[in-house]
Amino acid sequence: MCSINVQALMQDKSYPDAGAVLYDIIVSKLDREDKIILDLTGAVSLPSMFLNTSIGKFIETYGVDLLRQKVSFAQIGVAQTTRIKEYITRLTQ
Repeated sequence: MCSINVQALMQDKSYPDAGAVLYDIIVSKLDREDKIILDLTGAVSLPSMFLNTSIGKFIETYGVDLLRQKVSFAQIGVAQTTRIKEYITRLTQ
């Protein structure tokens, strides 16, 4: 199991750059980790510019089923949960 603090990745980076870094980390851990946990402690928002280059790119490349199998979230608020669910729904329709 691997835990990634999303807020730490977002510091001092543009949202697209931070998302790209997250995508690269997730992909590098796919074969080595059973579960990848995205810790949202301190992450206030999840803008589309961030999600497009991380979760969106992952879904486009590997599919939503692998995302659901490998990636989970910790310290996630109701608004963040809603945001991610809506984003994935729109992307996969």
